[in-house]
Amino acid sequence: MPDPTESTLSAALAHERNGRFREALALYDRHLAVHPRNTVALHRSGCALLAAGDAVGAVHRLRAALALDAGLAPAWADLGRALAAIGRVEAAINAYAEASKRAPGDAALLADLAAAESMLGRSAQAERTARAALAVDSRHGSAWYQLALALEAQGRLLEALDAASRAAAVDPDAVANAGLKAQLELAAGQDSRAKATLDSALARKPLAAPLRFQLASLLEQGGDLPGAVAEYEKVLAIEPGNGAALSQLIVARKRMCDWHDLARLRAAFRQGVAEDRPLLSPFALLAEPSTRAEQHRCARRWVAVLAPPVAVEAPAPPRDPRARLRIGYLSADFHAHATATLVAGVVERHDRDRFAVAAYSTGLDDRSPMRARLVAAFDRFVDAREWSPQQLAAQVRADDIDVLVDLKGHTDDAPTTVLALRPAPVQASWLGYPGTLGAPYVDYVIGDDIVTPFAEAADYSEAIVQLPHAYQPNDDRGRAIAEPPSRAALGLPEDAVVFCCFNALWKLNPEVLDRWTSILRTVPHGVLWLLARDGDPAIANLRREAQARGIQPKRLVFAAPRPNAEYLGLYRRADLFLDTWPYGAHTTASDALWVGCPVITWRGHTFASRVAASLCVTVGLPQLVCDDAGDYCALAATHAADTTERARLRAYLEGPGRTSPLFDTARFTEALEEAYRRMVAQARAGERAAIAIEK
Repeated sequence: MPDPTESTLSAALAHERNGRFREALALYDRHLAVHPRNTVALHRSGCALLAAGDAVGAVHRLRAALALDAGLAPAWADLGRALAAIGRVEAAINAYAEASKRAPGDAALLADLAAAESMLGRSAQAERTARAALAVDSRHGSAWYQLALALEAQGRLLEALDAASRAAAVDPDAVANAGLKAQLELAAGQDSRAKATLDSALARKPLAAPLRFQLASLLEQGGDLPGAVAEYEKVLAIEPGNGAALSQLIVARKRMCDWHDLARLRAAFRQGVAEDRPLLSPFALLAEPSTRAEQHRCARRWVAVLAPPVAVEAPAPPRDPRARLRIGYLSADFHAHATATLVAGVVERHDRDRFAVAAYSTGLDDRSPMRARLVAAFDRFVDAREWSPQQLAAQVRADDIDVLVDLKGHTDDAPTTVLALRPAPVQASWLGYPGTLGAPYVDYVIGDDIVTPFAEAADYSEAIVQLPHAYQPNDDRGRAIAEPPSRAALGLPEDAVVFCCFNALWKLNPEVLDRWTSILRTVPHGVLWLLARDGDPAIANLRREAQARGIQPKRLVFAAPRPNAEYLGLYRRADLFLDTWPYGAHTTASDALWVGCPVITWRGHTFASRVAASLCVTVGLPQLVCDDAGDYCALAATHAADTTERARLRAYLEGPGRTSPLFDTARFTEALEEAYRRMVAQARAGERAAIAIEK
């Protein structure tokens, strides 16, 4: 009599072949209940578990199959894939090695082995393994793909592009092949070719959400915001739960000041955070109404997916804080960038008898005067733009860095994966990101008593370090201010009260514009002066929004971006700077105060919303910091009506304000150095606690 369980096994195999993994698993389990030592059912159910997203369960099933028959080469290979999926890459490589013993010359197996070697940063070995696979089968698409990744990691961009092109030619329907080819074309400056690659692939695979997201990003980087928005919307139509697409859609819409369904998008984002949906950008959340707890949760989930901690040997303890400490600064912004403008003077003022300072640069070299200044300022400047995270982490370790300071956080091109490799005994977040990183491998966040009160420590993964004044430094050397054109030449009425805000337009939102238009109604001779490029769709959108609030569109005036000295000069034609929320002015607030333009702000509930408050208090003008948006509007109207008080504030900023702690770079640097010494002392004692540097 035929065994009925054999038909169950056959049905399970059929379900698995057709992608119905849950149905397959149910039947495999039924078969194994009768035949628990059936290696086929154990092996194939492990594969089905892996395909269904349960890599841990897959590992157990596959090991059970191999315990019964260690000669199953496919099971060893599948075990390698499952182990790689749960981050046990070294164990995966060992499993692939066992498979290779039993199936030498298997190109697919060698390609998987190359992938695992790349995951561990062994790019040279991965290259050799991928070439070995191609020696077996020169038309193996996955082998060409892995070769491209290995070459890219070694900085051999054009060779990598050639390999990716071959992968795409061999298997043009493979989404990953087209995506990598377009990515490398973009990296090589071949933007039009990258777009053509994506367009061609999407013509074949219109529902390939990763390729559509890649196209949206390319369009956004190229300045085609409407096109990018349309593509992000298509991604969400394909994958409604795609956190990355939702994040970027909100940001792109806000860059255009297109708020027509912002409330719906915000609600979806916050619901996603509550559900721990992956790839929701913590940086995007900073600019939306949210609590510190939500920001913390979002950051933790982001790190868990994109930069989880890596099990590595602990770095050597830091030096005695009385010795000459080695400080490393990690950033992609060591060029003409706001962060570089703020930090350059600090690097130059470091006490070289007590500190050696190194830069680890993962961003572009724009050959600007700022880049040259920074290269000269650091004792050691490592251009690691083409390096893998593993290579850069190894360099930081080799340089014996005591404190590694991240200046990027969760912003574009952040090298967070380097921090995840724990290359330094003390790791801190400062300046580049106004919030918690949510990462267990970042020990400290450097703030002050306004942006990061100790009472809010529960909302930070890091221990809080409070500097004695504002956490944000300023360069008191060489900040040239060009003489600006006349108001008339800038399109401003000569007799108007000019309220300016030169923040990035994505920091604006309906709530801010509600308050600004309320101020303009109270001050009928006032105008609002913003920064936007000619032709920016945000200009028409903002004027339309203002008109809907009862304000004539002509009362919104726009200045085009310009070189820094000319931009600073614009503040001499403004009367008052109005801050935004919940993501306020940071560098722009310092700029306004430096030139003499008073900044009106209100202290919000998050780090990102309090920076201008910190700066105003430090410059000596705490009266410009309001408790809520209502007081903010009232103070703006009061100062608009009082030319004497505005003149007094400007005179203060151009006189005593210039010598305040806000613009005393040497004093700031001394406090920061004391913070580093205190961090190191704690690390040597095996402690990690809040630190307050005394005023």
